[in-house]
Amino acid sequence: MSLFGAPSIEVGRRRIATDTRKATALLAYLAVSGQPQRRATLAALLWPDTDEQKGRGALRRTLSVLRTALGDRWLDAEGETIELARSGVRVDVSEFRRALREGRLADAVSLYRGDLLQGFSLRDSAEFDDWQATQSDALRADYADALSRLTIEAERAGELPTAIAHAKRRLALDALHEPAHRDLMRLYARSGDRTAALRQYREATRLLDRELGVAPVAETRALNDAIEAGTLPTTEFTADVTTGEAVGDLHTLHGDYRQAIESYETAAAKAPANARAGIEHKLAQVHHRRGDWTKAERHYAAAHKVSEGAAKARILADWSLAAHRSGDGARAKRLATEALGLAERSKDRRAIAQAHNILGVLGASDARRHLETSVEIARELGDRAAHAAALNNLALALRESGELDRARELTEQALADCEALGDRHRAAALHNNLADIFRAQGRKDESMRHLKRAVRLFSEIGEAGTTEPEVWKLVGW
Repeated sequence: MSLFGAPSIEVGRRRIATDTRKATALLAYLAVSGQPQRRATLAALLWPDTDEQKGRGALRRTLSVLRTALGDRWLDAEGETIELARSGVRVDVSEFRRALREGRLADAVSLYRGDLLQGFSLRDSAEFDDWQATQSDALRADYADALSRLTIEAERAGELPTAIAHAKRRLALDALHEPAHRDLMRLYARSGDRTAALRQYREATRLLDRELGVAPVAETRALNDAIEAGTLPTTEFTADVTTGEAVGDLHTLHGDYRQAIESYETAAAKAPANARAGIEHKLAQVHHRRGDWTKAERHYAAAHKVSEGAAKARILADWSLAAHRSGDGARAKRLATEALGLAERSKDRRAIAQAHNILGVLGASDARRHLETSVEIARELGDRAAHAAALNNLALALRESGELDRARELTEQALADCEALGDRHRAAALHNNLADIFRAQGRKDESMRHLKRAVRLFSEIGEAGTTEPEVWKLVGW
């Protein structure tokens, strides 16, 4: 059974087709979940707008269609649960996940032929479409992570053409992913093709300007300068640091915080002093997301110590929010005020937007004006992450004042930004915030739909087998 790309079901060498899209959806859900499912759960998932009795009747008819298509094999539908047999059934998603667990990265990426159920949807089941989107995002992030790790391995082994091929596939997933552009620039330069390396920088600059209206970050510009000057280090630690940090970024967006911390710590250990501030800042942010204020503050302090200018202002702004969350309001306001002053002196608009956002969260005088200023600057910069943060925080203020329609509009815009970025934790928080707004408006069905999506996403964030209640407390950031 192939579920990457357009779904395809084969028995032996013969491709078969189900009579209904619901039958395909049911089979895909059973295959991807890999465990027995209760009839009531499946009926609610696939026929959310019918009562339980009608949903169960539709489920029985769909099971009959599936049994006929499969030759009455592989489906165990006795009693209250339904399960797809594990023996004798090959599912590409299951093989992909097994290959990743076993460290067979090349085998894993060879199985990924497109997003989960690409082009498939159910027009009358938002619940199924939400599940499909969540699973697809997670699998896509795993695929991106595997490509980044394969790039590292190939470069370490001196197999530069192979490393370039992996980096190109990673960039094809997201043309705006700067770390992938940097990987290609570095790999081209190391392989002796300086012209291709500089062309890659120009392409990154063109795309970022056209799509986001921003310039490459300082790290990308510095790499280009080194390539132009012929001073790019030939040692491997530079690649390890750059790629390790990029892998940490992927894990952070996916919500795999333990792995993110490991990647950042490995990168920090090998990074030169001038690159350590950014990695320490990212480590602080991951601990911040987990609600571990002691570790977050330790890394904010370390980042602050080796940073300057606009970078120091951004660190201070995040540090102030951590102080606020840990209950130290006076220090939080002091740090945020210092962040704004430093940002304005350095004339860095990203840092200015971030400082205004935090001052708005802290309830400084004229808090709404701070948040509106942050929204405006982030929009002008095309900075989706900053835009989502400011929109959400402004929406929370509007909700408190009873302006529910406007709050909902801004929260939906913030959700679109976070989903485009692939930030699953913040998307979960925004679904939760939308559920609260719809509930306050008396729109119970829409509230429950967003709440279910939030619960599903929250359950997949953090570390398996542990309880991290602070993960659930993310409301504003």
